[in-house]
Amino acid sequence: MLDIERVSLWGLTAKRESLECIDLYELSCNRHSVGVTLQAARYPAYFQALERGEPIVADDAMKHPSTQAFSEDYLLVNGISALINSPIHVNGELQGVLCIERVGPHSAWTSLQRLLAHAVANLVSLALVQHQVRQMEEDLRDANSLRLALFAGARDAILISDASTGHILDANPQAEKLFGRQLQQLLGLLQSELHTAGDGLDIRQLLALGHAGGAEAVRSTVVNRDGKTIPVEIFGHEVLLGQGRKVVHGVFRPLAALKEPGES
Repeated sequence: MLDIERVSLWGLTAKRESLECIDLYELSCNRHSVGVTLQAARYPAYFQALERGEPIVADDAMKHPSTQAFSEDYLLVNGISALINSPIHVNGELQGVLCIERVGPHSAWTSLQRLLAHAVANLVSLALVQHQVRQMEEDLRDANSLRLALFAGARDAILISDASTGHILDANPQAEKLFGRQLQQLLGLLQSELHTAGDGLDIRQLLALGHAGGAEAVRSTVVNRDGKTIPVEIFGHEVLLGQGRKVVHGVFRPLAALKEPGES
């Protein structure tokens, strides 16, 4: 749109020690290239100008205080006379720079050219933000998938209960098998309702007993839907969720499953 010979996108490395060219487009030969690196230690004035956050607008790149250090090994080699370098920020942090470079006789940049360069840099920043959001969403999906796989595939029965009320919020397939109830029949029950009448262990008691004397597990008796009583070991710990909400992750392990072969 600007009829400019060179436009390039540069990314700041993780340690902020250099800029690496992600893509350089040259108009006259319709060519893309990558690989050039600019070291911060060699061009301190330029990197300091970028950190300040304002675009570097050089009508004469070899005389501008922020870019004159490029004269011998970059500007003259590529025939660059004038440039606009627009910093790219994501979440308020410098991530790179968009470079628009004129080849041939230098002349002052117009207000329209400056505005367009700034607008394109903003589009790049927006694209990076959108990419980060997509990546976070993918990571979250992966994490949730892993959590669900571990939860559903656990060998022990697991109940997730509200720490303040004791109501069951979730249960894995082994819990359905242990208690003889499907998930929908477990949801909303008080965990204490699953224990025998004389052993109505509730959430608060479970957590208190679990911490008492450094004990790692609590022995109790639960009853399944058919009325069968099952001795179990319960491992419970509190998990803090967002906005201060707490749940209890309870693992129920039948004592029969812990006996050695041949043990009565």
